[in-house]
Amino acid sequence: MRKVTQQIKDAFERRESKTIGNTHTDGNAVWLHGNKIVQRTEDGLVLGSLAGWNTPTTRERVNGITGLGFHQKNFEPMLNGHIIDPSDWFAVDAGPAFG
Repeated sequence: MRKVTQQIKDAFERRESKTIGNTHTDGNAVWLHGNKIVQRTEDGLVLGSLAGWNTPTTRERVNGITGLGFHQKNFEPMLNGHIIDPSDWFAVDAGPAFG
């Protein structure tokens, strides 16, 4: 995991604001280049999205923060072995780390 991702993840989990380069969190969501890629709902559910950008950096940030397994195969965005729409949101089993 990249250092930026770890620092943003730590701030997100503590529900604190932090900006590092092109990545920002207000403690309830994470943005990369101004695109929301992670969000926490009012009931605590954590969601991740590629925000339409199937790039290595976007996948690394979302996967590092949420534990989701976005990847690419034959240039197609995938999650759990299925091709996905990179604009869709996917739920994370939050567990105690995001409590």
